[in-house]
Amino acid sequence: MKYVLIAATFSGNKGAASMLEAAIQTISARDTKAQFSVFTVYPEADKRFNSYENVEIFNAKPLYLGAVINPMSLLYKIFPPLRFLIRKNKEVNALVKSDVLVDLGGITFVNGREKFLIYNVATILPSLILGKKVVKASQAMGPFSGINRRIACIFLPRVHSIHARGAITRAYIDTLKLDNVVDSTDYAFLLEASDDEKNKAKKTLKKYGFNKELEKVGFMPSEVIYKKSLKSGKDYIGFCVATIEQLLKDNRQVWLMAYSARSGTDARHNNDLPVCREIARAIDSENLIFIDDELSAQELRIIIGKMDIIITSRFHAMIASLSTATIPLIIGWSHKYAEIMSMFDIEFLALDSKELDTKRTMNLVQRAFDERLKLKQQILKTLPKIIKSADVQVHSITGQ
Repeated sequence: MKYVLIAATFSGNKGAASMLEAAIQTISARDTKAQFSVFTVYPEADKRFNSYENVEIFNAKPLYLGAVINPMSLLYKIFPPLRFLIRKNKEVNALVKSDVLVDLGGITFVNGREKFLIYNVATILPSLILGKKVVKASQAMGPFSGINRRIACIFLPRVHSIHARGAITRAYIDTLKLDNVVDSTDYAFLLEASDDEKNKAKKTLKKYGFNKELEKVGFMPSEVIYKKSLKSGKDYIGFCVATIEQLLKDNRQVWLMAYSARSGTDARHNNDLPVCREIARAIDSENLIFIDDELSAQELRIIIGKMDIIITSRFHAMIASLSTATIPLIIGWSHKYAEIMSMFDIEFLALDSKELDTKRTMNLVQRAFDERLKLKQQILKTLPKIIKSADVQVHSITGQ
């Protein structure tokens, strides 16, 4: 079968990359003849990062998606005599030839994010117009009110299946009274690391001086939280610096990494490297390891697995942590964090980014270290159930 994967990229946000790669891996395992068209907002960069032989990259930059792909799909539907001309557009042609479109957007149709509504619709509308099967892979959604609710009620009933990532999302979606909703945890739980990526991670750890003697904390900040903090007058950089300095004072090795990164650019969208650099410049310590580079989703997962705990504001850094039974401490901004942490009964380790309290954060860090054996066992005990839940969406997509 032919699959279109949209709203995720290989480059930039490695949470999106982890979902994208997990989808390619799991669908290929079920459907050995699977061919993928990845519609991405970073087509040039993603061609460099794509290592899969059955994957072709297509342009789905927001303006092109809205102004070209959507209207041309509609024209294809309503004017049959023009179809041979319209199919010369390779993106429309890929959609026409596809059997399924998988929307990998991590968070869609959410109150307070109305500026993304057009994109949320534009990613699925061409395939709906063309009568294709549309699956919204596991994601956070809701709450729904106002324009968000009205738009959701128009489009969500028309997709084949919606996979609710957690109990809070499911409760929000249930207010829409849909009959196409399935519970399924995040796709990234299914990501597997290749031998090549394992070797790359091993070399990276050696290069930067992995210290087996010291307790290790992974620290992954977020450009999203940085921008939110600026608007609210909070000092996110100061909080990160103070927290890391306390960790170093406690004789721990801190690995500062960008979970969302775009090498070769100073652009800050989907790029935590500028924030990481600001933090690193403010700290002088041999026990602060700053990886000033864009690592793959698989390599990041392996390195995270070598940490004792991580502190992060990135959702999929949390998923990578849980997947490797590394204890996560979350500085989050949405219900999407707590609903995953609650599955492991460790939601007490999820803090609201509105607080940015170093003292409270360090108290939780110490509790995580004090209870790490129990917490690690708790995560390991829960993981099989979580992985089984995530696998539900693979059946929805492939029918196998």
